[in-house]
Amino acid sequence: MSQIIQLTPAAAADRGIHGSEPHNPAIHTGTIYVVFTSIDDTIAAVRVAGDLAKSLDVPVTLVHFRTVRYALPVDEPSGMSPVETDAFIERLQAEGIDIRVRVDLCRDRRPAIPLAFKTHSLIVVAGRRGWWPTESERWRRMLEAAGHFVVFIDASEHKEKTHA
Repeated sequence: MSQIIQLTPAAAADRGIHGSEPHNPAIHTGTIYVVFTSIDDTIAAVRVAGDLAKSLDVPVTLVHFRTVRYALPVDEPSGMSPVETDAFIERLQAEGIDIRVRVDLCRDRRPAIPLAFKTHSLIVVAGRRGWWPTESERWRRMLEAAGHFVVFIDASEHKEKTHA
């Protein structure tokens, strides 16, 4: 003999049963973001982001968080960002992907993350996995902690597949 238990919304919550509303946030796919890590790794991330963007019919935005030392004014950093160089722009154009490039000047990148992306954004980061956390892996962790969805591309594996 089986027993039928009628669940009210309060009882469902007590039992850990969720209604039709998902508790996982929706992914914001108005644009696919790529975070600049290094020139070669970023190119690998742009390739993957370009494929995703074509499938979703959305643009790709490359974001470089450029930290400025406290001794300098934040709006007038010295030098040039690597994403602004002609050589890097030529490599992006060679990929054939329509991409927006944005340089965000900041003192510290962690507090700048919520200002740079819309909530629950889809972000592609490329780098190498290592025994110790690499810079790219730190980016992935920071972005996920901020509530974004991160696609991590192991650039060493990605290069091997494209050359094979």
